[in-house]
Amino acid sequence: MENKLFEKAKMFYFMVVAVMMYYFLNEYIDVGLHITYRHAFTLVLFGSAALMFLYKPNIARGVTAFKDACVYSVPLLVTTVVSLFVWFMETVDTEVISRGLSSSFIYANMLSFALGSGALLYIFGKKGIWYNLTAILIANILMILTIIAQNGIASYFSEFITLIVTFADVTGDIIIQAEIHELAFCLGAYLIYMLYKPRKDIIYFILLFLSCFCFLSAFKRIAIIAIVIALAFGYLLKFIAHYNKKTASALVTFFSVVVILLLIGYIALIKMDAFELLEKAGINTSGRVEIYNAVDKFYEFSPGFLGNGIGFLTYQLNTFMKVGVASVHNDFLQHFIDLGFWGYIIWLVSMTLVRVWYFGRKGNVENAIITFMLTLYLIIVSTTDNTMNYPLLTGVLAMLMMGSSYEENVINTETKILGYVSKPNQQEESDTLL
Repeated sequence: MENKLFEKAKMFYFMVVAVMMYYFLNEYIDVGLHITYRHAFTLVLFGSAALMFLYKPNIARGVTAFKDACVYSVPLLVTTVVSLFVWFMETVDTEVISRGLSSSFIYANMLSFALGSGALLYIFGKKGIWYNLTAILIANILMILTIIAQNGIASYFSEFITLIVTFADVTGDIIIQAEIHELAFCLGAYLIYMLYKPRKDIIYFILLFLSCFCFLSAFKRIAIIAIVIALAFGYLLKFIAHYNKKTASALVTFFSVVVILLLIGYIALIKMDAFELLEKAGINTSGRVEIYNAVDKFYEFSPGFLGNGIGFLTYQLNTFMKVGVASVHNDFLQHFIDLGFWGYIIWLVSMTLVRVWYFGRKGNVENAIITFMLTLYLIIVSTTDNTMNYPLLTGVLAMLMMGSSYEENVINTETKILGYVSKPNQQEESDTLL
């Protein structure tokens, strides 16, 4: 009886912390540095799981979660090492170094949010995937209910229907308040995962319905396009894997290399004023031509361009330049300017091939496909938004990449360390989601 009460109290505690992490999107703690509530809460998740580990350690689960989080966060290591090299070569002031590192480690620390996801997996196993989704939905629905309470349910759903029917060409004053970008992109990643691995139980359909409702309330067109493309590749690879896993695995690697080459070419096209040609052809680029022209002086598309260090472009836009925006709304151009030609390529490899190979290791083709789909989704939405600066999305992607085969990896880790599988890790996972 006491054990059951403890388990329920543990679930309630971690769920409350997770909900608060997703609910407080704009608040921050001022301790000399501005630490966002979401960063603080993800550290609480990790710290709480660490205390649970010290109280009653499960070595295999802890090692698996921690190692997965670290490998997922290799891009953070790349940006840090490359930036330190650039700063050393240019002998910049310590203020510049501090400013650059704070943008990576204080505001959007990839490792912190990966460890937060790892904490939920350590405590709940693969069910942590669904507890995390539930926390997102609770936070998002609370926000939507607040909007409905202020404006009326009829008005909300009237504008919601108009939003869907016009494919976001007509957005009312009420429904636009529900356009919570970061949570929408998080739910988009979950929709890919859920539609790729459908289930038949009622809780799955409830979570899927609520996810669709919250996602469509925000209605990010680029996210819808990204979901469709990611799932198209996922279903194709899944079909091929059904007949030949080696071919599917090779194709995942091939597609990842193609993505890297396309993203290198994407920078070359921007440098060659491709967006100006689009404007002249009558295609609205939402002011990106002016932004790209303003930052053109900061980079060259050349192997000799070493970059300026992480955080450089953001600082320039916010301090010296008068282009009306705080970012270029293009994560790839921003990373190219900050990291340089070779640093950018290494960063792309760490974002794509490293994750696909690691999470798809030992012939786990399904997880390689899931990782590739989620990576493709992130890449597509990041071409028009600063999506990689959304730390909660970082945590969600980590959760889905790490969690898909977490239990199997725990067993493999324990077998490697101890030579056998202990009783707690032998327990078969319940077929229920929550």
